[in-house]
Amino acid sequence: MAMNPPAEITIRAGVMPNDIELCANIWVRALASRDGTVDAEAMAQRVRSAFKNPIVRFAVATSPRSGFALVESGRDEPGDAYLHYIAVDPDGVGTGVGTALLADSIAHTRLGGFTSLTLEVRATNIRAIAVYTRAGFIPFGTPVAHPLAHYPMQSYCLALD
Repeated sequence: MAMNPPAEITIRAGVMPNDIELCANIWVRALASRDGTVDAEAMAQRVRSAFKNPIVRFAVATSPRSGFALVESGRDEPGDAYLHYIAVDPDGVGTGVGTALLADSIAHTRLGGFTSLTLEVRATNIRAIAVYTRAGFIPFGTPVAHPLAHYPMQSYCLALD
């Protein structure tokens, strides 16, 4: 399914290690905005540690709002990539940045020769689920508890072939 994010959104390849703290901060701010409270250091450390995994695409949105997406390989299924993180600074929610980052992630995953892209999302995150399903992701499996926050996480998959 084609996604048409606004043309004025600027996305660039993320730079390691320079952008890692920026991304950890965006993630923590996004969670705090959504949930009210968050174990900031534990969540930031989870983001930092994800950059040790094999990376398919690391993208940073810089305009009109900041955000990032991290797609990894190294899954059980070799043709499957995993959208581990996607977040937009809370001040930019609803501006199309998340949709643009998702479209960028899908395009780069497809270019990398992967046949599917999976992700997990909080089962009650209706806004994110709407973005994913508009892009063609479908839910699979039963929700599992988040390892730190313990809320239910639902898996979604997009076939890329």
